[in-house]
Amino acid sequence: MAHVLVRLTVKEQAEWKKTFEEGATLRKKFGSKGVRVFAKADSPNEIFVLGKYKDLDQAREMFQSQEFRDATQKAGVVGAPEVTYLDNVAKLEH
Repeated sequence: MAHVLVRLTVKEQAEWKKTFEEGATLRKKFGSKGVRVFAKADSPNEIFVLGKYKDLDQAREMFQSQEFRDATQKAGVVGAPEVTYLDNVAKLEH
């Protein structure tokens, strides 16, 4: 299992969210096992997406695809998203 953290800035959160939700098919095509979306508390147009993917190579392929670039442009993303691939180090319950 691979995790990816994407940081991006959007023109308008509500419009971005609508397009992002429509992108579920694209994410599933590349092995998505689900995502969580956060907005910066004092800057709601700064978005963080934490995604879980079946395979790191598939995740990399998606984030480098033209489909991903087209989707971010359609969603009103400002500038290039910052994509970080994460390794699981520990899981703490408390």
